Amino acid sequence: MPSSWSHEVWRLVTILAICLVLGLLQDRVLVYLLLGTSAGLGWYLYNLYRLHKWLAHPRSRDVPLEPGVWGDLYYLVLRMQAHNQARKRKLRDLLAQFRASAEALPDAAVALSNEWEIRWFNEAAVNLLNLRPGQDIGSPILNLFRSPDLSTYLEAGQFGRDLEINAPGNLELKLSVRVIPYGEHQWLLLAQDITERYRLERVRKDFVANVSHELRTPLTVLSGFIENLRHDDTAPECVQRWERPLALMDQQAERMRHIVEDLLLLAQLEGAESRPSQTRVDVAALAQTVVTDAGNCRPEGHAALHLEIGTDRQLLGEPGQLHSAFSNLVVNAVNYTPETGDITVKWYECGEGACFEVEDTGEGIAAEHLSRLTERFYRVDTGRSRKRGGTGLGLAIVKHVLQHHDAELEIVSQPGSGSRFICRFPGHRCIQPKQGQAANPQSG
Repeated sequence: MPSSWSHEVWRLVTILAICLVLGLLQDRVLVYLLLGTSAGLGWYLYNLYRLHKWLAHPRSRDVPLEPGVWGDLYYLVLRMQAHNQARKRKLRDLLAQFRASAEALPDAAVALSNEWEIRWFNEAAVNLLNLRPGQDIGSPILNLFRSPDLSTYLEAGQFGRDLEINAPGNLELKLSVRVIPYGEHQWLLLAQDITERYRLERVRKDFVANVSHELRTPLTVLSGFIENLRHDDTAPECVQRWERPLALMDQQAERMRHIVEDLLLLAQLEGAESRPSQTRVDVAALAQTVVTDAGNCRPEGHAALHLEIGTDRQLLGEPGQLHSAFSNLVVNAVNYTPETGDITVKWYECGEGACFEVEDTGEGIAAEHLSRLTERFYRVDTGRSRKRGGTGLGLAIVKHVLQHHDAELEIVSQPGSGSRFICRFPGHRCIQPKQGQAANPQSG
């Protein structure tokens, strides 16, 4: 038993013993014991009152000096108070360090509530987002940005990608915005100034588009003269002598023409609006056209082509872009699948949306190449790709077209096991055909 409690017990025993002796001497034991118990109870009530009064405003210099349990209680409260104060100081220091580090960030940081109301922001947010310290706290962030794109971004809750928008009040400033969850129902909005990067990207795109456009005319002239020389009936001996060089020149000019056309298409896709027109596209009919065209692209023979249509759902989008994307996937499969192989083109429902898939039994692709296949001019085997007439831009075009249609490209492949290219379109892009319009499910 702690010494303080021993002290209290002996005090109580002593008081009762004295009362018992006095009661025996006066022949009033019960009365004296009652008086002693009342005195002890009064003493404890008095100390309890003092403790309650001190706890209302606990200060170390006003601590009552009491022996025994009551003194220990005061000491324990003071120690707990000191521990709490030390913890508060540590939290204040950590908060100050967090604020200092957040203020040092070159990017704007804004803490938001679950209702998208501003709770705190750093100095960079004042400069980039035109926020006002002390005035915009508690205001909805959408009231300051007034951007439909940001509103859609927040409502969708798909924060795995960045959003590029103009800065509020400054259309010349381009921002990359990302929202990160933290704590419980709290969000951190980060905004980075990408004006210079955006300008350089625009310069690059304009340069590629302009150079590609300027190359079309000399290529057309060159191809025309080569064609005339190859079919010049006035000098058959000369034509026969130069047939192979002229054929190679014609082949390379044609390849260059395809590269220029693909570069122009990429430039057009990059410069187009993020959301294409909402035209109804009959994917079943489009797939049939793509398969037929791909079957004619290799006169010397190709792998067997199969078409499987599992749904009559249509897509809202740009027919020309979708035709280009699907055609690139099917032509790639034809080019890289041996004549003894099989290529299956599918259109089917997957989840709430629909998928366009091209599966082949070709050579397959190693895992280290899959993440880079949609880069411009990236080739798994440069020599083999050029030999088969590829431009290295087909999958880059597919990626941009799918991005414009809110879709994703999934690539599944292993060396020696063929490849699957799956275009996953979301539900809001997939619609049922109009009433009276014939469905076109088929396979072959």
